Amino acid sequence: MSNSSKITVAGLRTTRLSVQSETSGPGARADVGRARSFLALRARMLASPSLAGALQFMQVTTRPWEPHELTAWLHEHIVAPGWMKAPRAVREPGADVVALCGIEDRRHEVAALAERARRRVALALLDFVAPNPEGGFLRAALYSARVRWSAAVDRAGWLPAPRESDFLSDIVLSLFAAEILSGAELYRSHMTVCAACGRVAFAQEARPRGAGCPRCDGEIKGQAL
Repeated sequence: MSNSSKITVAGLRTTRLSVQSETSGPGARADVGRARSFLALRARMLASPSLAGALQFMQVTTRPWEPHELTAWLHEHIVAPGWMKAPRAVREPGADVVALCGIEDRRHEVAALAERARRRVALALLDFVAPNPEGGFLRAALYSARVRWSAAVDRAGWLPAPRESDFLSDIVLSLFAAEILSGAELYRSHMTVCAACGRVAFAQEARPRGAGCPRCDGEIKGQAL
């Protein structure tokens, strides 16, 4: 798998912001402000390896995951960037523990584990984009130290810090949390999540209420609506 995999972003085209639109009234100024915030979000997304890994997990696991795909994802998006050491096994509540040694013989268990992890991540993201979010997964990431603050000169911000013993869903959520904590309002303004399949997308313009998910026609949730 590669970081070049497609990230679902609606309206990722560059938006021209004219002087005329800024002076056309409150509605136009709101549109300009939203376009500017989306461009800022776009810049963050393109520079974020943690978000790329998190979104790839949510995209690929819409179908049963093969053992080699899980090991490749862990290496490329978790181990290689230095977020954590390679785990000996992968865990998820309600699923069998899958040891990486001999994982090729555990196709059914890997598919079931990845599906459970995807559902748990989707529920956490649905809360984040809700009108009155509880913010549970962000607090959990902070309190359990699954994210850490970096004061690097080139880009200060939060970084993922999962542990080998963490559930797979918590590893994925640490990737989302690190990026969202570094720009929560941008993500809250533009992120949408399908309540049925968990598809994560980002929109510059507000979607019409009642618009269905392009993947499964499920209900789209988000403050961007």
